[in-house]
Amino acid sequence: MICVTIGEYGYDACRKALKRCEKLRKDVPELVAELRLDLCGLDSDQVYDIIKDAKVPIVATARPSDRHLYKAAALAGVDYMDLNVIAYSKYKKSHRVDLHGKNTKLILSFHDYEITPSPDALAKIYRQAVEAGADIVKIISTANSEEDISRILDLYRLQREGKLGKVLPLIAYAMGDEGKYSRLAALLSGAPWMYCALKAKYKVAAGMFTVDEYLDLPQMERVSGEAGVPASKSITQRAIIAAMLSKGTSEFRNYTPCWDNDSAVDVARDFSSKIYVEDDTIVVKGGFFTEKKQEEANPFAELAAMSFHSLGGSKTIFIGESGLLSRLCIPIAAQYSESVTITGEGSILDRHMYGCKEGLEEFGASCLLTEQETLPAVVSGPLKGGDVTISGKKGSQFISGLLMALPLSKKDSILRIENPTSVPYIRMTLDVLAKFGIQIGHRYDKDTLVFNIPGKQKYTAADLTIEGDWSAAANFVVMAAIFGNITIKGLNLNSTQADSQIVDIALRSGAAVEFTSRGLNVRMGHLKAVTQDVTDCPDLLPILAVMAAFSEGTSTFKGVARLKNKESNRPQAMLESLKKMGVTVRLEDDIMEVDGICLARRILENKMLRGGSYLTHSDHRIAMALKVASLGIEGKTTFDTLDCIDKSFPDFIKIFDALKRK
Repeated sequence: MICVTIGEYGYDACRKALKRCEKLRKDVPELVAELRLDLCGLDSDQVYDIIKDAKVPIVATARPSDRHLYKAAALAGVDYMDLNVIAYSKYKKSHRVDLHGKNTKLILSFHDYEITPSPDALAKIYRQAVEAGADIVKIISTANSEEDISRILDLYRLQREGKLGKVLPLIAYAMGDEGKYSRLAALLSGAPWMYCALKAKYKVAAGMFTVDEYLDLPQMERVSGEAGVPASKSITQRAIIAAMLSKGTSEFRNYTPCWDNDSAVDVARDFSSKIYVEDDTIVVKGGFFTEKKQEEANPFAELAAMSFHSLGGSKTIFIGESGLLSRLCIPIAAQYSESVTITGEGSILDRHMYGCKEGLEEFGASCLLTEQETLPAVVSGPLKGGDVTISGKKGSQFISGLLMALPLSKKDSILRIENPTSVPYIRMTLDVLAKFGIQIGHRYDKDTLVFNIPGKQKYTAADLTIEGDWSAAANFVVMAAIFGNITIKGLNLNSTQADSQIVDIALRSGAAVEFTSRGLNVRMGHLKAVTQDVTDCPDLLPILAVMAAFSEGTSTFKGVARLKNKESNRPQAMLESLKKMGVTVRLEDDIMEVDGICLARRILENKMLRGGSYLTHSDHRIAMALKVASLGIEGKTTFDTLDCIDKSFPDFIKIFDALKRK
C-alpha cells in the first residue's frame, strides 16, 4: 500500500494531484494521499473544500502552529490526521477534540532530521504516542549509517516482542538516500503504507520513492497461511526401534510415513516384530531375540583370517538410506541372537561409519565394514559391558545406538563420550528410553559426557503421541521470516529436539515470532546477520544459509565440517548453489560465512537471486532449502530432482505451493 505525498503549491495544483491519485487507485486500490498542509499554501476554506471533495482517503499533515488548518481538515471529515506527538501531548483535551473528527484516525508522529535517536529514546517516543491516544504511530529518523537503519527498523521487532507495550500500526524508517531501502523494509515489516511522490520533482525528502519507482519494483512471491509438519522423524525412528526391543505392544499416534520412517518399520519387521499401520496410528508388537544359538556362540572368532566378501550375517537388515537407522542398528544388532548383515541403498553406502567398528570391539563385539569403513556391515555380539571411552566429534547417532543396546547387556556399562556433539539428540534418545522403562544416569566430567548404564534391563511397551518435527518446521520458519506470515501447527514448544533452536535464531535475526493458540506464528522482519554454532543442530545449516542470504551483513556458522558426511556434502552443496544464485559464500575448515542482503535492498537494488538449474544432490534438506530460496529468485528455476524430499517430508511441496501468493 502507498501513500502519495502531495506538496504542490496552490489550490489548483493540489486538486490536479488528487485527480492523478484517483486514476492511480484503479491500479492501486488501497492508495491514500497525504496532503502536506505545511507546503501547499492553502487557507482553511481551501483545505475544507479539497478534503470534502476528495475521492481518495486523505492524510492531513501540518506543523503544530497550523492549528486552523487541522481544524478545517477535521471539519471536512479527513480520514487521517498526522500530528506531532510532542506538541499533541501538550494540548488541552478540548483542543485535541477540535483537531480530529469522530471518524478520523490519529497519526502521532516524530521526525528527527539530523540523527537516529537511541533505542531507548525511540521506544519512549512510541510509548508517548500510545499514551496520547494514537491510532497509528509514525517515527522517522535520518540515516547516517547502516546502524541507524537497523536501529529504527528494530522498532518492529521490539513491538512484536511486546517490549513497547500496546501494539499499534507503526510507520518507522530512516530518511536519506542511504536509508531509502528502509522505507520498503518498513512496508514489508507491516507498516500500513509507504510514502511516495507522484514525480521526482515532487519528492519532499531524500530517499523517497516515486509512484513509478514503487510500481516498477520486482514482483516477488509472498507467503501466508498455516502449515502442518510431519511427526518428528528422529523421535519416530527411535520409538519404533525401542518398541521392537520391548516386551508387549506399543502404540504411537500422529505417525507420519516417509522413506526413513518406512525403513524403521521394515527394520523392526526384519527383527521379528509385528507392526500395523492405520492412518496416523502405528502399533508395534515387540520381537527381538537376544539369546544366542549355541553353535553361534562366537561366530567371528576367526574373522582376522577371512575377507569381507566371504562373510555374511545369518540375518540381513535393510535400513534404506537412513543414517540414523544404520548407526542405531549396528550396536543393537550385536545384541541379536544371530549374526546380522546391515545394508542400505543410495548415499548411505558411501557414508563413513565413523567409530562403529572400534566402538563395538571395545565392548567385546565384532563389526566388519568395507575397506572404506562403509556399509554393508556384518555384526555379531554380544556387547559385554564395561568401561569404554569413545569420541563424540563425528556425531551422536552411534552413541544413541549404544545407549539403546547396552541396557540389554548382562553386565553394567560406563560409556564416556569425549568432545560430544549433537547433544540434544542424545537427550532425545534418553527421553525415549525413559518412556520404555530404560534408566540411564549421566553426568559431565569436565568435557566428557559420562553415562552409567545398568545391564539386564527390560524394555517395556509404551503409548506415545509423537510431536511435530522441528527440522521440517525450520523451512517454514525461514520461509515466513523472509517472505511473509505463516502459522506452523503441531509443534511442541518445549521440545528437546535440537532444531527447535530455529526459534531463537529467527528472533535474533529479526523475524517476528509468537506462540499462539493455533501454533507458532512467524512473520517477516528486517533480518540481520547472526553467528550460530551448528554443532548441536547440524540439520539446520542448509536452511540457515538461505536465511543468511537475505539477512543484512555477514552470517557465520561454526561446526559445519562434519556435515560433509550426510546425504551429501552439505556445506559444499550450499556454497555451490548460493554462489550460483549470486550470493557471496566462504567455506574454510569448520566455518561457513554468508554475505547477506536484506530482502528490501535486494528488491530495491535489483539484486534478487539468480535463476537457473540447480542440483539438490538427492539430499532432502538441500532440496527443501533451495526450494525456499527460489521464492527470492528472479527468473526461471529448475531442480534436478525433488523426489528426495519424500525421505522426511512427503507433503512439503504441496504445503509449499499452498502458501504462495503474489
